[in-house]
Amino acid sequence: METVKTHLIEKTQLLKDNSIDVSKLEARLLLAKALNKNLNWTYLNLETKISKKEISKYEILIKKKIKRFPTAYLLGNKEFYSINFKVNENTLIPRPETEVIIDEIKKNFKSNNKFSVLDLGTGTGCILLSILSEFKNSIGIGVDKYLESIKVAKINSKRNNLSERSKFINLDWHQKDFFKRILKINKKFSSNEKFDLVVSNPPYLLKDEMKSLMPEVKHEPKTSLYGGKNGLSFYKRIIPKINLLLSENSHIYFEINPKNLESIEKICKNNNFYDFQYINDLSGKKRFVLIKN
Repeated sequence: METVKTHLIEKTQLLKDNSIDVSKLEARLLLAKALNKNLNWTYLNLETKISKKEISKYEILIKKKIKRFPTAYLLGNKEFYSINFKVNENTLIPRPETEVIIDEIKKNFKSNNKFSVLDLGTGTGCILLSILSEFKNSIGIGVDKYLESIKVAKINSKRNNLSERSKFINLDWHQKDFFKRILKINKKFSSNEKFDLVVSNPPYLLKDEMKSLMPEVKHEPKTSLYGGKNGLSFYKRIIPKINLLLSENSHIYFEINPKNLESIEKICKNNNFYDFQYINDLSGKKRFVLIKN
């Protein structure tokens, strides 16, 4: 009989045979997606029959998972800081370690503070929108060079009722007039001259790290991962001119490659930023830099 139970048993074993971690949970998540149900439903309806059309959908998802397609892409969403975000192959998948940025910002800004935020390389918009969700008087702009990413971020802002306090711009930070354009957009959108907070999880992987990516990560946008030959292209471009964007007593939070601590420090000092500190990620690695203006 083609029931939820029989297919879960069969597909769990299939995933296990293909070395997929947490195969039992993966099988349930993908079945829920194929049936357009929530995960809890799969526990409560084990004897429910499944149609041939539903089985076909399920098997397509299972085949993709065996090819190490990221589960977040298969499900079309990923949770970040207790908010559900739409994701697709045009965006990086939000990661739990990046949530540390939000925790750190909460240490330096009071919940009722009124401030403006700039998120560089916004992707799904998860960092900016999580900040806006936590700080009800904040307002912010997310920038990404890829229009498809901007489309996803806009959907996420609408889903979470943050459209009025967020704006997403398709703009490349390599453009000559990037800084001028951002300031002009911010003035029009928020009436603020400059930004009180700048955040980014930029591309920072090294060339050799790109070669040894986990199979699932290889499906994510490479341009959002690769930080140039030495992983520093973003920091070399942004830090020398970031003062143009900053208000007095502003904060900058950048995710960084722990292998590049000395280089990041050098770039900061060469541009007269001496008040900075590193912040550890969940595994104890120095994964973020806080720069104070």
